[in-house]
Amino acid sequence: MSRRPSSSSRPASVDEREPARSVSPEREDVCPPRVPEAQAGGAGRAVRLRGSDDAEERIAFLSSAGELLSSSLESGTVLQRLAELAVPLLADWCAVDVLSADGRVERLAAAHRSPDKVALVHALSRLQPPDLKAPGGVPEVLRTGKAALLPEVLEAVVPGLVHTEAQLEVARRLGIRAVLIVPLLARGRVLGALSLVRGEEDALPGAADLELALELARRASLSLDNALLYAEARSVQRRTERLQAVTAALSRAATAEDVAEALMHEAPRPGGPARGAVLGMLEDGRLHVLGSFGYPPETLDALRGLWADQVPGVDRALERLEPQWLPSHEALMRDVPASVRAVVERMGQGARAVLPLRVEHRVRGFLLWAWEGAHDFLAEERGFLGALAQQGAQALERAALYEALRERGGKLHLALEAGKEAEERLFFLLEASRALAEHLDDVEWTLEHVARLAARNAATYCLVELVGADGVLRCVAASHREPERDVSGLASPPPSWVEGALHPARECFLSGETRFLPEVGPELRERMCQGPEHRALLEALNPHSLLAVPVRMRGRTLGVITLGTAAPCRRLVTPDVGMAEELARRVAVALENASLYRDAQAAVRLRDEFLSVASHELKTPLTSLKLQHGLIDRALGAAGGDKVRPRLATAMRQVQRLSALVDSLLDVSRISLGRLTLEPAEVDLGQAVRDAVERLEEVFIQAGCSVRVDVPGPLPGQWDSLRLDQVLVNLLTNAAKYGAGRPVLVEAAFDGEESVRVSVRDEGIGISAEDLPRLFRRFERAVSERHYGGLGLGLYISRQIVDAMGGRIEVESRPGLGSMFTVCLPRGRAVAR
Repeated sequence: MSRRPSSSSRPASVDEREPARSVSPEREDVCPPRVPEAQAGGAGRAVRLRGSDDAEERIAFLSSAGELLSSSLESGTVLQRLAELAVPLLADWCAVDVLSADGRVERLAAAHRSPDKVALVHALSRLQPPDLKAPGGVPEVLRTGKAALLPEVLEAVVPGLVHTEAQLEVARRLGIRAVLIVPLLARGRVLGALSLVRGEEDALPGAADLELALELARRASLSLDNALLYAEARSVQRRTERLQAVTAALSRAATAEDVAEALMHEAPRPGGPARGAVLGMLEDGRLHVLGSFGYPPETLDALRGLWADQVPGVDRALERLEPQWLPSHEALMRDVPASVRAVVERMGQGARAVLPLRVEHRVRGFLLWAWEGAHDFLAEERGFLGALAQQGAQALERAALYEALRERGGKLHLALEAGKEAEERLFFLLEASRALAEHLDDVEWTLEHVARLAARNAATYCLVELVGADGVLRCVAASHREPERDVSGLASPPPSWVEGALHPARECFLSGETRFLPEVGPELRERMCQGPEHRALLEALNPHSLLAVPVRMRGRTLGVITLGTAAPCRRLVTPDVGMAEELARRVAVALENASLYRDAQAAVRLRDEFLSVASHELKTPLTSLKLQHGLIDRALGAAGGDKVRPRLATAMRQVQRLSALVDSLLDVSRISLGRLTLEPAEVDLGQAVRDAVERLEEVFIQAGCSVRVDVPGPLPGQWDSLRLDQVLVNLLTNAAKYGAGRPVLVEAAFDGEESVRVSVRDEGIGISAEDLPRLFRRFERAVSERHYGGLGLGLYISRQIVDAMGGRIEVESRPGLGSMFTVCLPRGRAVAR
């Protein structure tokens, strides 16, 4: 809201005036108000409107604002910059409220003309958080997605805008004379609201103020939505990677204790639960601890031997067969009998999550997670923990089957034939499991391989049928012990099948239950016939036992596996049913994992394509902006540039920094898509080092670092000069950033006859040993993002370039003693990637 003289007439009271107006943010017919050059920064920057008709200055301000807002992919940074842009140009103080994933309104950013009053803006919301159901103000804007304007607020009206006396006192200290609230909209949904408040008497708003605020909100919404999408993509990727890691660990677990260890190993992460336990449940309902972390031994001892219905949270999970989400200790203690309160108190304070480890209609145990304090369980977290519990339940089931197989093998050891059969089944299951675990990206090949294994080890022939999108079974794999025989004709019949005919696979699919025919005689074969061709195939195969088992996952039948035997193979017996059902379970898990893998790959591809497109799109305006800066610099000449030239130099440095960030993102997308290419030529590494140090002289001066270069002489070799310079600049920039104020040593020399070595040593903050393994990963940082800028891509890109040149990059570091990065390169021709 721009400054202008107040009206001479007394402002109307609330009852006499028009109510607060709701203004649609989609209006495009009003030109934004005129704004002079804006400087991004704190709330105290001196920016004022000079007139409401100067469109050039408004456009310049919006352009600068859009540039500043789009320069970060962190939502908190975007919101804080938005608040600081609005003060004091549009308001004396400003607040940004957003809708959280659980439907709450949170104030994430604020700014005030007086920096010492920013805390009061936050306190105004903290004293009484906004209620989305309340009329007017921020809640109404968040509900409707339309801007609200209070053009003049009298002192007598202020108590009606707040809910408590404490809020009223804060509001009067801040001052409220006019209020404009605009929504932050993106992709048809409301992300939050921007509240602009003037506290002085000449703060009456105009139409130009509204249009400028709406346009600023539109640009901020786009930047905020991009930041949220980026954070969501990284979150999905992390959860998928974690779930894949757990699945891989669980696939190797042979005992229930191994399963518990794999689950507990995944839990201790920043922001995750502080304690956890895997409780197994015996046949009589008693609990036993399979694995845990964070709980003291006396607590675990108290849990052992209790019945499931004696432990609060566990009893409800067992009764309802669904996870129990208890966001606070009070929610857990509600209706807890006095007899077990002591056990609950031993388990500590905080939120709880209790998930039953359920397989079909049986509960194998429970997964317990505990937090130190209250915790809100968002949908993403519930989904991840639910998937973790499902994988754990399947793994416990497999472990139980392995245990049963081991016990059965011991009992059947005296009978050689039975022992041989059990060994064959186990070998087959292990081979099938290995095939199912190794090829998530090619399900058809995996199922064909499993069918061949079954036909060679467990039966005469095997068919795998999966349900399609139309709900009809289709044969995806078929194999016979004799490879020249085609058994796909025994798959589920078309819709025109003979009414009343027997078909085990179809009956298994419709009922979801195993269909076992241990003896298939002439009468059963006749009932199975679908026509002359089908009869001829049955007579040629002459099966004497058939077994069809359903492939089920999450209560749905995904398909059917059919095993058939014929002479000279033995008939299928009851133990083969368990083996086939276990095979079906593993196939179901493999199909689920393959689906997750495809989703993860699609998400990664989408991210890489987005980075590539965004980087290319950002390069065009940056190039134009650089050219305009150069033209301005040339137009200034020698006269009249003393005041403008430093600001122009600052703008050019910021554009150069943004250009470097865009180049880094573009390099990441090239590396991910396999498009990083090298153009080797004859290069003197020593001269390249000296040139890079000389070019970064100003950077080292600003960092307060003295640089010593030790290069004994020419170091010729075949490398891509531009990419080599990129690696050197990244290492030197890191040394200046993290070793500010301390000397830097750069050395280059021969490393034998066929390679060279260059090292950059600083005496800065150093890197801890636990952070070293992840130092060269994408978007990874070993320091706080709040104190050091950047995207965490420089070392990742440098390593990819060095690897492509056939070299290696190493780091030695200790906290407080500095770091030394060493690059070794072969002198021969580089290898292009």
